[in-house]
Amino acid sequence: MAAALNSGKDACRIETSERVSSRVVRPVRRASALIRKREWGATLVEFVVVVPTVLFLLMSLIQYGLLYHAKSQLNYAAFEAARAGTTKNADPAAIRTAFTRAITGYYGGGTTTAELATSHAKAAADTTAANVRIEILLPTKESFDDYASPALAAKLKLASRVIPNTNLAFIQCPMDVPGCNNDPKTNKSGQTLADANLLKLRVTYGIPEKKQIPLAGKFMNWALGILNGGDTDAFRLGLVAAGRIPVVVHTVMRMQSPAYENANVGIPGPGNDSKPEDPGPGDPGLGLPACPVTDPACTPQPECDSATDTNGCLPPGCIRGDASCDPGCGKNYCCLLDKGLVNPDGSPVDASPVTGLPSINTNR
Repeated sequence: MAAALNSGKDACRIETSERVSSRVVRPVRRASALIRKREWGATLVEFVVVVPTVLFLLMSLIQYGLLYHAKSQLNYAAFEAARAGTTKNADPAAIRTAFTRAITGYYGGGTTTAELATSHAKAAADTTAANVRIEILLPTKESFDDYASPALAAKLKLASRVIPNTNLAFIQCPMDVPGCNNDPKTNKSGQTLADANLLKLRVTYGIPEKKQIPLAGKFMNWALGILNGGDTDAFRLGLVAAGRIPVVVHTVMRMQSPAYENANVGIPGPGNDSKPEDPGPGDPGLGLPACPVTDPACTPQPECDSATDTNGCLPPGCIRGDASCDPGCGKNYCCLLDKGLVNPDGSPVDASPVTGLPSINTNR
């Protein structure tokens, strides 16, 4: 009887403990589930914030890669355009035709004649004057003012002015205008005849929207409109307003034919209202040494400073104010020789020329 009573008490204790345990565990489980839900919510928020940002950065990097590709294609097309211009008298029509032909690869290219024809048609339709501007920066209007050859224009039966392109290594002016002003410091163009025979092009091209990465291209176009709002170039502003990304390239090539004047703009220099200003000669430095340049000990001597030189930079034996002493003689004996104070070898008159006395021509 007593044993049965004890076993009943033990069972009651076990049931009671289980109830207490379950009452404790259930709130803990509920708290853990709530914490997991909160962590999942935070992860979702981080995903929504971080992933779009990373994707946008990735798209922007791809857009920059496409910009580099477009710039590379444009460099090649500008080179081919300049090449055509140098052989065809800087003709704007020939330059633009060559540009369109060279940019065909950017619009698909092809391996067959039909594919190339299709790509060329796309390039011709997109590279119109509204989307591509090709400027001839050299030769300028002032180049023709300084170096035009009337005789050559008459020979070629042209109404426009012509710059000669032959014998440039031997002439500084057109052969029929030998008295032209060929000094860049004083003429209108600030150029020599050789400079006037350079063809310099500036090509401004707008990358169309269909060749831009979604979102990244529009963002870049928007940023250009905001950050470069003070641009004074109406053509570039028009490209940005049309949703295009402007790209500008330059190329320079020497003319291989006489340049014909064809609405060349006057651009002798920036900001001087078509009036070139010579910056002046640079610092000549110490000049070339008198000794052979192959001599490792050959170093130029510093110029004499009359303010510190005890002799006032006058030749030896020369009295200050004596007009007969030529300062150009330096420390040579010409001044003293004229006065009869030295022998022809530079030794004093009271010494024999063969005594081996040091000459005054040596540096002291």
